[in-house]
Amino acid sequence: MKHSALLTSALILAGGMCLCAADPYAGYIYPAGIQAGTTNRLIIGGQNLYAVRDVYFSNPGVKVLNIEKVPAFAPPTGAQRKHLKNWLDGIAAGRIDEPPKPKDPHINEWRSNVWWQALNTLDAGKLAIVEHYLNTPLNSLQASPSLRQMVLVTVTAQADSKPGWGSFSVWGGNGMSAPRPFEVSALPRAAEPLYVPPHRAQPAPATVNLDGEGYMLDGQIMPGSTDTFLLNLKGGQPYSFAVTARELQPYIGDAVPGFFNPIITLKNMDGEKVAVADDAARFRPDPTMSFTPERDGCYRLDIHDVLYRGRADFIYAIAVAASDRHSATASPNATELAPVPDGVVATPGGTSSKTFTVDSPGPRILEVTARRRGSPLDAVLTLRKSPGGPILAQWDDVTNTVFCGTIPQSECDPIGRYDFHEAGTYVAEITDRTGHGGDDYAWWLEVRRPTPGFAVYSTRSTLPLRGGAPLKVGFRILRRDGFDGAVAIEFPRGIHARNAVATSGVDAVTADVFFTGRRPEPVQPLELSATASIGGRTVRMPVVPCDEYEQAFAWRHLVPARNFLYRGVPGGKPGTGRKPSGVRRR
Repeated sequence: MKHSALLTSALILAGGMCLCAADPYAGYIYPAGIQAGTTNRLIIGGQNLYAVRDVYFSNPGVKVLNIEKVPAFAPPTGAQRKHLKNWLDGIAAGRIDEPPKPKDPHINEWRSNVWWQALNTLDAGKLAIVEHYLNTPLNSLQASPSLRQMVLVTVTAQADSKPGWGSFSVWGGNGMSAPRPFEVSALPRAAEPLYVPPHRAQPAPATVNLDGEGYMLDGQIMPGSTDTFLLNLKGGQPYSFAVTARELQPYIGDAVPGFFNPIITLKNMDGEKVAVADDAARFRPDPTMSFTPERDGCYRLDIHDVLYRGRADFIYAIAVAASDRHSATASPNATELAPVPDGVVATPGGTSSKTFTVDSPGPRILEVTARRRGSPLDAVLTLRKSPGGPILAQWDDVTNTVFCGTIPQSECDPIGRYDFHEAGTYVAEITDRTGHGGDDYAWWLEVRRPTPGFAVYSTRSTLPLRGGAPLKVGFRILRRDGFDGAVAIEFPRGIHARNAVATSGVDAVTADVFFTGRRPEPVQPLELSATASIGGRTVRMPVVPCDEYEQAFAWRHLVPARNFLYRGVPGGKPGTGRKPSGVRRR
């Protein structure tokens, strides 16, 4: 119930202006998108934001018009808080002049703040930020240091902007934030109302008339809250609802379980529940549902966290479409089922199989793909010579050295190596590890000769480079089919790197990267590659841009980015200028 929250929060508990050179951290953007052909003011919350100089949007047609920092709010004294709240009540009632200050013996201890001293000059959005801070004290668990600062960014999206998910990144000082998803939608958007303190009459929920193709609903969940939207629906018309929340911030480092887990409920005019969705189909926690009302009317859509948790970075967008397909918007990191599977575990506890031929003795790699293509199957692969024959080998989860994705699933797809002693036909059997099954429990099998190879993932995708000052960039190497050779990270002209070679058997390296150009380079996309010698030939692979995030104080994950973002600033000589050599083990 706080578009406010957006204008919210923990971030406001802030410390003073950060003049350090640490990378800015963008914890969220609210709303998470903008309709093409409109202008809106967005809220970015995070850390090290007060040195912000610009916000880079990858979405073509999105332009930044203005950036304004929200001043840090230090806790006021009791009398000052009461005075500010009285003034805000007066403004709400149409009395904009500041009331007389109380005779407070501690008035010399009142905190100075440029917004507090001129409340009658603030617009509704800024007033809501102040209102929320003064009326909603946050406890230590909610006041995350990573969300203590906020900037307001006014952007416009051109009318011909291509709809779809892109990203934004904040840069300022000497650093640049990791990218976060941001959407340009063809559909109109509606946001929850601004925050109003509990002692005043509360605003009505946002009302949406779904007489077109659909709507995007934007909101932000705070502790214990439920957001509500009123939807005017037509009887007999199918509607689909698709929430994007976990995909906006897959991992939260200082919260348990480390992500926002929303649930949506639709109620009819009599207050009866007519549809509820927790998780989406398959294994994703962002819910989707379909509903066809029997009659015209106003329906109530509620959304909250399944445990009624909330924070400033619990941001969501709900696509509501006049259709029974969840196609109003694509998730920023969606995976889709590929056509024509090799088999389906159609019944709970069932087995699916495929017969294949080995043309000669020797080693083969058997690799199942299911979760990586969106199937809910947690596959177990069993190899037999014939149906019902003795088990030759069995494989379950894979132990990878790299886990990449918003919700990594590669470990659920088994990969095995088997040395076949004779040519002939063999049977691969697939079961679900948890005993489930259904029409969508599809799987694909590849049987191939070992092909040594590798993939390389970065631990950051934004590269704000300076001459003479190294930026440490980590790389993770995933080795395949027995490859154990050295891997070198290659950088384009104008960029110098030390310690950018992973020697034999090493699967992690941290490079010192410098800018060597003589002229500044603006923020722009960049491609990196990695090379290795395999079988007497040079193999070059693109480096997958990723950012490393912590989940629930413990686990670390790589979240893929659309591309590397690079910015170069000239400086001193990059250290010794020696060619890249050596590694740092992890």
